[in-house]
Amino acid sequence: MVGGSEQHARLAARRLAERHDVEVATTTALDYWTWAPHFAVGTTAVDGIPVHRFAVASGRAPDFKAFERRVLFEPHDAADEDAWTTKQGPHAPELLEFLHREGGGYDALLFWTYLYEPAARGVPLAPERSGLVSTAHDELPLRLAPYRSLFHLPRAIGYLTPEERALVHREFRNEEVPDVILGTGLEPPRPHDAVEFRRARGLAGPLVLYLGQVSEGKACDELFAAWAAFRDRPGAPAATLVLCGTVRMEIPVRDDVLALGRVSDEEKLGALAAADALVLPSRLESLGIVLLEAWQVGTPVLVAAVNPVTAGQVRRAGGGLAYGTPDEFAARLTALLTDRATARQLGARGRAWVERECTLGAFDRRLDELVDLVALQ
Repeated sequence: MVGGSEQHARLAARRLAERHDVEVATTTALDYWTWAPHFAVGTTAVDGIPVHRFAVASGRAPDFKAFERRVLFEPHDAADEDAWTTKQGPHAPELLEFLHREGGGYDALLFWTYLYEPAARGVPLAPERSGLVSTAHDELPLRLAPYRSLFHLPRAIGYLTPEERALVHREFRNEEVPDVILGTGLEPPRPHDAVEFRRARGLAGPLVLYLGQVSEGKACDELFAAWAAFRDRPGAPAATLVLCGTVRMEIPVRDDVLALGRVSDEEKLGALAAADALVLPSRLESLGIVLLEAWQVGTPVLVAAVNPVTAGQVRRAGGGLAYGTPDEFAARLTALLTDRATARQLGARGRAWVERECTLGAFDRRLDELVDLVALQ
């Protein structure tokens, strides 16, 4: 599973299982858009961890986009907001029944991502032993009815960044709930080959990498417009924009834009190491994991200043630059591509920060702090 919250939950389960008895409750879905069944119902072991999978009674409603538009932008009533989690999917009543029936047998229950029904409806079933890893963004659904009490209920909350905590405190005034800034932990980078990546893809010259889902929701439309304005300026440095990730929108037909689709983990690291800079235009992130991966291999980054999370990461790590306007995009990117000494220095700062803050040991200590806050003594 490729989503950031899914990766974070999987990593946390594996790390916690080295020191605690851990079980996982989830659905049979693989795709977050349809929630169609993929895995079998029942209990299996993944990396030695029992995983209980429950059927999805209904996935994303066929009329969800129209429903979403009405609830977020048009007049509606409280019942519409209350129906959000069911309409959005996954609606998994057997999973909620499991939590209601068996939740009292666990010392701690940790829920990942506030937005979906398993967390939004699951935390209220056992708030006295629940921790919420909210992965909250500054997005319109955050203000809907199912979430207004949610952030006051758990014994503790795990935030991914200080900016996420500030957002939640500002929206819900829930400072009374203890919290931990979890961040994440990273394995040392696997063997990778920047030269081989360039050779295999026939790439030469400066490379600017985008890594992630290629969609309007990730502000790739804004990236393409800024890229065209940058490259079409007289005297602009030569460069190729390389896109690695599932494509969900039309790609501009240009000689300096190349979409590779999904790539393997090994090729991803090769791409990051080969890149002169990584660009992340997204306005909504709870944690820019791809920034951390770029810094692991010493690659500087360029992020949208409007995103407080990724801009905050860059500021704390000193591993890149932020831009606001298209003119700033062009100026910052030109600096990264032409002033190689400064670019290398930024990448080195990012690497040092990740090696200090994102080790598995540091992540383990923060996870245990969250569990200690949540677990009934």
